[in-house]
Amino acid sequence: MTATANPSPTGAADSLLEAGLAQHDRGDAAGAEVFFRQALSLEPENPTALYLLGLARFQAAAAAEAEGLIARLTAVRPDHAQAHLTLASIRHWRDDRVGAVQAYRRVLQIDEGNAAALVGLARVLSESGDHAEALQAASSAVAKAPGDADAQMALAAAWRGLGEVLKAVDAFEAATALAPNLVGGQVGLSLALSDAGEAVRARLAAERAIALDPNLCDAWLALGTALRGVHEPRAAAEAFERALVIEETRAVAHLNLGLALIELERADEARAHLNRVLELDPTSAKAHANLSSLYYLAGRKDLAKSHAHRALAIDANLMSAHQNLAALLAEEQRPDEARAHRDQAYGERNLLVSTAAQPQGRVLILSTTESGNTPDRYLIPPAAYTRLLWFVEYASEAQMSDLPAYDVAFNAIGDEDLAGPTAANAARFAKLCPNRLLNPPARIARTRRDLAGGLFGGIANLAIPTTVRVEAADIVAAGVHAVAANAGIDGAFLVRPIGSHGGKGLFLVGGDAPDEPLTPAKAYYLTAFEDFRGADGLYRKYRAIFVDRQPLPYHLAVAASWMVHYEHAGMERHPERLAEEMRYLDDPASAIGAAAWAAVTRIGEAMDLDYAGLDFSILPDGRVLLFEANATMLVHPEAEDGPLAHKNPAIERIYTAFRAMLAKG
Repeated sequence: MTATANPSPTGAADSLLEAGLAQHDRGDAAGAEVFFRQALSLEPENPTALYLLGLARFQAAAAAEAEGLIARLTAVRPDHAQAHLTLASIRHWRDDRVGAVQAYRRVLQIDEGNAAALVGLARVLSESGDHAEALQAASSAVAKAPGDADAQMALAAAWRGLGEVLKAVDAFEAATALAPNLVGGQVGLSLALSDAGEAVRARLAAERAIALDPNLCDAWLALGTALRGVHEPRAAAEAFERALVIEETRAVAHLNLGLALIELERADEARAHLNRVLELDPTSAKAHANLSSLYYLAGRKDLAKSHAHRALAIDANLMSAHQNLAALLAEEQRPDEARAHRDQAYGERNLLVSTAAQPQGRVLILSTTESGNTPDRYLIPPAAYTRLLWFVEYASEAQMSDLPAYDVAFNAIGDEDLAGPTAANAARFAKLCPNRLLNPPARIARTRRDLAGGLFGGIANLAIPTTVRVEAADIVAAGVHAVAANAGIDGAFLVRPIGSHGGKGLFLVGGDAPDEPLTPAKAYYLTAFEDFRGADGLYRKYRAIFVDRQPLPYHLAVAASWMVHYEHAGMERHPERLAEEMRYLDDPASAIGAAAWAAVTRIGEAMDLDYAGLDFSILPDGRVLLFEANATMLVHPEAEDGPLAHKNPAIERIYTAFRAMLAKG
């Protein structure tokens, strides 16, 4: 703030004020204050003394005292526009928005076209959420001073607050054209471009802001936001970390860093930053919702539910919190409550578009609100493809006929047991789809575990254990042993809830295994257990992925227990097991036998899916033992510097084949 012209001082007080100004000009702020105070003690209502001392105290960070002095000045000179403008600015700085608005409006009563007051008023109103009034004030400021970059900035903020992101971009561009070195203009432009989905341009604007002021937290925040927009979470995380070096207590930086770390699958670090957000801002609904997601994935259901409820108490429309509660309540067999949350999440927002900066294609992804979707994040990466994620059960006939443009559709509803609410709409769309539809629903429907015998029964060198699907009520009525016996399953057998993957709720009945309580579910699969231990006493589970019906090896897990899952097998602790896996990845036919690999190939042909997977083992007689074959199987890259990096060439072959299939005409 700077002093404006005032009547020339006279007398002793005025001589002291002149001396004080001289001291100020020499850079002696403290000495100047001494003179200003002496003048004010001689003339307590001297307007110039009040003004100069008020400015001096504000510049010395004594804002409360400064406000009191300038308020006294406005009482002495009620029609002094500059005094009211200064008072408004001090109140705005002190976050007294109501008082600032009153003071700015008083300036405009005195001087209707005061551009500085219009700009200040627009900024305060935008910060207070009064975007429509802010727009009026900012528009008046631009009309009064079209060459004023601050007026254009205020207009941009108002448009952004109203959700008019393209108009906000135009106003920020006007501001930066008038003042290219205005770092706030470049930051605002970057954020508005991110809002508009123009992440590449947003990145350039953020980089210009950083070049102007590398120590500005907001500039690094804008860069991180733009980098997330171009789907570079690692670089985004680094930008948010730089922001936190500058302002460690910036809640929004912790929040965005947490989101980037979630994308990088660094859950523990993400959780720490999200908890830090809540220490700084307990009202952050997004922090609660994302903590809910992290705790859900970690199996900590009570914490997941608690954070979801707390998120919705703050923002009742937060989609991710409703999604989490829907999943949690469905697992608790509370379908009506789960459905209510799904309706809240997807009823009016069932098509989510993620735009790639330089897309290799546009893919419509049919999805279910249940958990039975094909993991497609790595198959169809958002950095390379514009993704139209479509929750089909909420689709109308009109929407099916009026979707945004896309090149190919991929049906990610991969688990027939969980496709129920979506099946009818997915089948309806399959008939309407004008483009290629990969993994059509009718073929997915044939991959239920209990249908494997009919689908694969004619394949040589393949062992298919008897599997039956039974309703929960039947088990409750007769007991699991009686139900298995009635189905013709003799000896030991496996029990798993329908829709279960990764061993969740799976247990072995018979032999030395004690009976376990059933995981709540509508129905269960009972599968005859065949001991598949090798000659060395270890169990092996191979996975192959079918892309366009051709098999590609993905991994081999070797473990001491019959329940073999790669993530728990500890392969990295056994070099000899890794060497065995490498032989399978390099030459599967030699590793398991040509006849066995031929059986694997025929399984892919029988499924006739564009993308699917097979989990299997090899019996002592060389036959393939089928575990499961369906479209829900995950393929994810390993850390390049980690102990499982040897898998990545095989994984890349799968990705390359899948993307070549996407690109087919």
